[in-house]
Amino acid sequence: MKGLWRKRPKGPAVPEGWVEIAAAPNQMLAGMLEGALKEKGIPVIVDRPGAFAYTGSAGVHGILVPTDREEEARGLLSEIWDVTEDA
Repeated sequence: MKGLWRKRPKGPAVPEGWVEIAAAPNQMLAGMLEGALKEKGIPVIVDRPGAFAYTGSAGVHGILVPTDREEEARGLLSEIWDVTEDA
């Protein structure tokens, strides 16, 4: 498992082929969004804030899905929660 523990780059780094579809204000809500997406078979990455070790569960968590599942994931989340797009 070489490279499993490598450090993440600083700043907003989105893996190639993935897109951020939501930003949860804390770890609890991020976990709820993650669970809803996984339940429908949509792969998801929760991108923790850079200062996670210091802030604990607080801080904005990015919710990332593969680009080819973006529309499906956004549709699912909008059915479950009142989702508004920031301008």
